[in-house]
Amino acid sequence: MKKIFSAAILMLFYIKCFSQTVPANNLYLKLSGGRVVFGTGDILGYSFGIDLSKDVIKKQKPALKRLLIGAEFIFENGVRNPVIINPTVNEFFSQSFYQTSNSVLWPKASYYPFKNFIRGFNIQLGPTVGYTYSSKESRSSRMTNLLGESVRQSVLSFDNNFTIGYRISTGIEINVTKKILTGFRLDWSNNNRGNINTLLGLKLGMSL
Repeated sequence: MKKIFSAAILMLFYIKCFSQTVPANNLYLKLSGGRVVFGTGDILGYSFGIDLSKDVIKKQKPALKRLLIGAEFIFENGVRNPVIINPTVNEFFSQSFYQTSNSVLWPKASYYPFKNFIRGFNIQLGPTVGYTYSSKESRSSRMTNLLGESVRQSVLSFDNNFTIGYRISTGIEINVTKKILTGFRLDWSNNNRGNINTLLGLKLGMSL
């Protein structure tokens, strides 16, 4: 009996020591994608992001449960296409072509204010630096092709620039397993070119 009791004590001691030597998972890789609204909402597009971040909180405090520091690379693309073949008079004058693409690096801090209540709720913010490429219709005319169809003919102008700005995001993450998480996000961003975008997307991630 004493041998069994001693073996149990040694086993508990071993498990405790082992658990102390294994660090908690605090490095995360997250992928996200969603729908982007550019500017005033007349241009829609899609977004894809890849995020690598690390939890820097080693000892939790009442007001500081989790704080992730990292960066995310985001690509956004949107386009507004007018009617090309046989546009009505209203369609010709009210619609025009516009395309924009953004490649953005977003260094950020992700704050998780709640541990037990809405545990995965988070607020993320930080500056952005990127490159934007856009093309728009500077002039258009109607012409008739060999089939007798009315066709819109456009002259495009292009604008390429580096950008700086900021981005704010909020959302909820749900742990599917100990390593896998999913959730959604809602972003708002702005830069020095006056590009104000809103993103609603889904998120999938894992701890490394």
